[in-house]
Amino acid sequence: MATPKLQVTAINHVVLHVTHLERSKRFYTELLGFEDRNISDGPPSTRASFLLCGVQGLDLFEVSEDAHGGQEINHMALNVAVDDVDQLVALLYKAGIEAPERTPRNSVFISDPDGHILEILPTTASERAREYHGTAVAM
Repeated sequence: MATPKLQVTAINHVVLHVTHLERSKRFYTELLGFEDRNISDGPPSTRASFLLCGVQGLDLFEVSEDAHGGQEINHMALNVAVDDVDQLVALLYKAGIEAPERTPRNSVFISDPDGHILEILPTTASERAREYHGTAVAM
């Protein structure tokens, strides 16, 4: 097996599309024990809830249409062992993957070969890792 270009260290979060935000939030928190992060940093005009299970996040985005219309999973976010977004973009470029746009939190979005959306977060962009270690940045 070839040496990987990037070393994924953890699944940072998964985004699920849901049709009733409060119902889904109750399911994950009251039945399954997820923690409500009580923040609201989702995409503009999107009702969202951000939950935590250990250090992995589950983000619920409310959609008005059928949540199972082939888009129930919006994206998966992966932490990678690189120091910053510049190093990440350079490594992706070397692997033949362009990531021209950076998010406000210094991550990038790419697609896998089947078109699944992956958000890649370098060490410095992982707010969930900072929360885990007790050094969360105030929103």
